[in-house]
This record gives sequence, structure tokens and C-alpha cells, in this order.
Amino acid sequence: MKNFKTLSVVIAALLLAVSFTQCKNADCNGGVAIPNDSTQTNVLKIAYVDTDSLLRSYTLAQELNNEMLQMQETMRANVNERTKAFEKEVAEFQRKTENNAFLSPDRAQQEAQRLANNERKLQEYVQKLELEAMQSTQKMQIRVNDSIQNYIDEVLSNAYDIVLTQVGTLHVTKKMDITEEVIKGLNARYKK
Repeated sequence: MKNFKTLSVVIAALLLAVSFTQCKNADCNGGVAIPNDSTQTNVLKIAYVDTDSLLRSYTLAQELNNEMLQMQETMRANVNERTKAFEKEVAEFQRKTENNAFLSPDRAQQEAQRLANNERKLQEYVQKLELEAMQSTQKMQIRVNDSIQNYIDEVLSNAYDIVLTQVGTLHVTKKMDITEEVIKGLNARYKK
């Protein structure tokens, strides 16, 4: 869920970066008239996209989110398995220590050193998995962001001057909300 929120914020920032060119047609839908020095009136075409809805409904984002969740579950299972095996070794060492089962103090010390080494390796393994998960998440976020940005650049930039998201937006009329249109377009494009 944390990654979903991060992805939502990144997409919102990208959507706000859409071009700010002026419209020559005064009858543009969702437009706001902006007077200038001449007698001509320019209209700024503005639209709104709800990125939370977009991410929930965009097939690519759903697939990548499911892939990420599956990857995290697999990593968690691997860490749990290795942790249990290590804890079993530690318990066996403690049992042997309590029962004076080691032939010499040097042998007990060697075993303690081996366990400390295994603990360090386990921690390194967990850190490696966390890094891999973070890198995979970033790659997935970039892929979704690029897909959405490309769609906006190729399809929406000609129809709208500004595409807003819910970040910093307090109110948007329904006629300016193009979320469903964007979702349909992105999903149709993704299926190709």
C-alpha cells in the first residue's frame, strides 16, 4: 500500500507537468477565458484526472502491483524460512552449551563464531532482498509513469492545455473530470 501511495504521488507530479499552451478556440470544453491585450479572447482548456482511480483501474498498474505483491510475499517467505533455520541452530547451540556437550571451550567458541557469521549472512541477505525489492518497485513505477506520461503527451496534450490531479485541487466540476476517458484510453492502448 505504501508503494501504491508513492506511485500515486509520482504520477500526480507528472500529470501536473503537462504543457501550458493557449487554445485559439474560444469554445473549448472545460476552458477558462483568459483576456489578453488584444480584442481576441484565448481559452485555456483544463481537465482533471483522479490518479487514485487511475491507478486502481489501469490494467498495467494493477498487473505490476500484483507482481510486486507476489514478489514481496516470496521474499518474506524466503526470509522467514532462513530465519527459522538460523533460530533452530541457535537453540541447538544453547542446548549444547547448557549440557556441556562441546568437547572443549575452543570448539564452543568456534561454533559461536560460525553462528555469528551465519547471522551476519542472514542480515546481508535481508538487506539484499530489500534493495532488490526497492529497485523493482522503482522500475515498475517508472514504467507506469512513462506509460501515463506518453499517453498524455500523445493524446491529451492536443486536447487540453492543463491536466490537473487531486494534489492541491480542492474542487473540480464533473465536466472537467476525464479520469474514465484516460483509463479507457490507457487500457485500450496497453492491450495492443
